[in-house]
Amino acid sequence: MYPWLLLLIVTALSSVAHGATPESLAASKTWRALLHVPAGTGHSEIETAAFFLAENGASQPLAELQATVATFAQQPQQMCRYPARAAWLQQQGFVSGFEPQQCEALQKWLNGQAADHVSVIFADGFLDNPASFYGHMLIRVGDRSADDTQKLLANSFNFGARVPDDENPVVYITKGLFGGYQAAFSTSHYYRYDINYAEAELRDLWSYDLATDAQQSQLLIWHLWELLETDYTYFFSSRNCAYHMARALELVTDLPLVASGDPFVLPADIIKRLSGATIEGRPAVQKRTLQPSRLHRFQQKWQQLHADEQALARAWLRSPQPTTLAAAAPAAQLRVIATLADFYAYRVSQEHNAPEVKQQLEAEKTALLRARMVMPMGANPEWQQRESSAPETGQEPSMLRLGWQQSDLNAAHDNALTLSFRPAYYDVLQRQQGRLKNATLTMAEVGVSLNEHEVKLEHAWLLRLHTLNYSSSGMPGDGGASWGLNLGWQRDRLRQTVDDLSPQLLGSYGKAFKASDAHWFDAALRAELRDPTADVGSMVLSPQLTWLADWSGARSQCRTRYEWDVSQRLDKQWFIGCEIAFHLGKNQDFRLSLAHQNASTLALSWSWYW
Repeated sequence: MYPWLLLLIVTALSSVAHGATPESLAASKTWRALLHVPAGTGHSEIETAAFFLAENGASQPLAELQATVATFAQQPQQMCRYPARAAWLQQQGFVSGFEPQQCEALQKWLNGQAADHVSVIFADGFLDNPASFYGHMLIRVGDRSADDTQKLLANSFNFGARVPDDENPVVYITKGLFGGYQAAFSTSHYYRYDINYAEAELRDLWSYDLATDAQQSQLLIWHLWELLETDYTYFFSSRNCAYHMARALELVTDLPLVASGDPFVLPADIIKRLSGATIEGRPAVQKRTLQPSRLHRFQQKWQQLHADEQALARAWLRSPQPTTLAAAAPAAQLRVIATLADFYAYRVSQEHNAPEVKQQLEAEKTALLRARMVMPMGANPEWQQRESSAPETGQEPSMLRLGWQQSDLNAAHDNALTLSFRPAYYDVLQRQQGRLKNATLTMAEVGVSLNEHEVKLEHAWLLRLHTLNYSSSGMPGDGGASWGLNLGWQRDRLRQTVDDLSPQLLGSYGKAFKASDAHWFDAALRAELRDPTADVGSMVLSPQLTWLADWSGARSQCRTRYEWDVSQRLDKQWFIGCEIAFHLGKNQDFRLSLAHQNASTLALSWSWYW
């Protein structure tokens, strides 16, 4: 008999006395989680064959358990390659002698830091990068008692696709959607991600401290360390950072956070599920903290300035010298200086490709700080911290919409029932909690109509994006732009004598304005490429004005535009349309929409989000 087999049998018999057997451990939730074998499946999602010690370890958890125990007995140094396996099997009495302090590479990575605390980090969506439309997830690990400065030095885990630096955006999106990239876990100090997301990309960061004890935290951290040498096929909408981070977190949560068959897995959804999850019966999230971006910090302070103080800040930009501030009271000067300091901080971080502008901004910031230094010592201004709505407070991502529509196309009043479905994510008329404000971000939305004669495909949108990145202050660099992109098919009931289904590519770019806390406007140039017909050409250009408004328990959007058909086939150029959504609770709304051009349409619908 081989020595390792004898050892395995003796160990197994010893464990039987404690109520555990190799078969029971191999079938346990923890062991399957360590191998990334989802519940209800028979194969690991890890594609790196070298991760497994048994030849068939990816599909045979028991064989992998046996091979792991045997390998650790014959080659104890391998425990340092699989510290989570070693720690857990030692707790079960199947192996002995594991001392993480003796693992040189692991200790070098820890660099003297404790490993008893885990936080999940969510970075808000970033519409300048297709990979970040839905937000991003990180996991930060370290010392439970660390202060804010120490947290910046903590080790963190990231997950992302391996993409060439000069990849074409169209190629990138295509490969990302259809599995054209390999992806992997990586690790770095947290301050690098803080600089990239919060400081450079101006994204708010939400920290969710897990309610894991020291042993659970260590098991999860050791497991993430194991995953640094694994590979995966990357899919932008499903097998992404959120999915694989969730799979790792399932090592400590009582129930799964994702299902292997989920077609869309989004970071905000995982955060929502994590917020409702438990760890040994306790709420999984112990504490939630917002780390505002540089832009957010400036906007918060700006909104708390009085009108004369805002005027003083603008005056400084026109004439950045101490005499500009001298006429104001010292308290007002301090408030303006503190606000402008944040203004310069985010403005300087954005001027990567304009060195002269960046140099000028830094000179103005230096002059501002000198103005503060010559003022008498005094208490710093106090600011109210107004926390944004957290990601988990948003509506669910999937939508089912039932409705009725009427069209007077060809003078025949066409009545039909309608049904729409989309798996993700949200549109501008939904509740604004927990997501980018005044934005639309949907994928794979399909709608059909049914009357007494036939069923018709009304629309099939592969992608719809739109954002009103309005300026909350009017200061340079604080937003102000709007843009949109739609790609798919839509039945044209407003402009054509026949309601044909036409492929369309729509793009818009313009200027967004905030009229009040509840009203916004967008003046944009819109371009449409489509399949030409007798009534509409292949390219239509139009200036468009949009009015978006918040009401008590409702949101509305009205648009008007003048369409110029390059081939001059359009009969009527003016379009006007309005839609209002009445919010009937957290995950329902009722909508009314009207539109008119060559023909008119009226639609009523009820939406359910889950």
